[in-house]
Amino acid sequence: MVKDLVVYPDSRIDLVSADVRYFDDALVMLIDDMKDTVEAHNADGLAAIQVAYPLSVVVVKDDAGNFLEFINPRIIKKQGSVASLERTLYLGDVERTIERYERISLIYQDRHGVQQSLQAEGALSLRIQRKFDYVFGGSFVTKMSADARKGLEKELAHSGIVGTFDSDGPVSGREYFKSMMTKLLVLEFLTLFTPLFEFETDTRAMFYTFDVYASVILILLNIGYFAYAKYEASRVISCTGCQVVSFMSVSLKYFLMTALLFGASYYLVQP
Repeated sequence: MVKDLVVYPDSRIDLVSADVRYFDDALVMLIDDMKDTVEAHNADGLAAIQVAYPLSVVVVKDDAGNFLEFINPRIIKKQGSVASLERTLYLGDVERTIERYERISLIYQDRHGVQQSLQAEGALSLRIQRKFDYVFGGSFVTKMSADARKGLEKELAHSGIVGTFDSDGPVSGREYFKSMMTKLLVLEFLTLFTPLFEFETDTRAMFYTFDVYASVILILLNIGYFAYAKYEASRVISCTGCQVVSFMSVSLKYFLMTALLFGASYYLVQP
């Protein structure tokens, strides 16, 4: 099935794609849809985020026109330098010259999750590098200077497409949850030094009470973080579940730190 493309000025293209963890029928369907989309647009490759799926999946045509599939790719070796005249479906008819590596070595997984490796050079190397840009957040524009990006913004605005290549944008709402949790954890950690000082029993009891309330608030903030992260993701990507594992890992990290600090407080701070 041919998928709709993410095109400028849609900022979803700046999302860093998550690693694929499940090699199932849904992944196979995504890969097949990406290939259909490549053929429909007479392109030479596609990254999953270009069809609004923030997963580390890339399909690229080799020099013979056959599809190569890269899951969770990583470039491990780079050699040489070459100027490449490039264009992308994200930016329509825009063309720019970008410096690329002449030869690359990469590791990746196939659709079955089996580890693979590849050495590429010449035109194939350039095609792979262009698509890998999207996996890690952005197009070839991210390799241009700030002045060149601003110039391209103006060029596109004159043609009626108003947007920005500033990927910093507004801070994600979930970052506020993480910031508040981090500050509370630091304060709770500092109370663990209470036994080093000759505080009165009432003072130690006050510190312990703070730790109890801080732990409760941390649990509530953690729940709020996870719920808001899912809500925020559902507004900008097609595959909300793609990011759930990432959100869960962050949430679990904060929960474990909360539990550890409260346990330490129970034994060290409680009078």
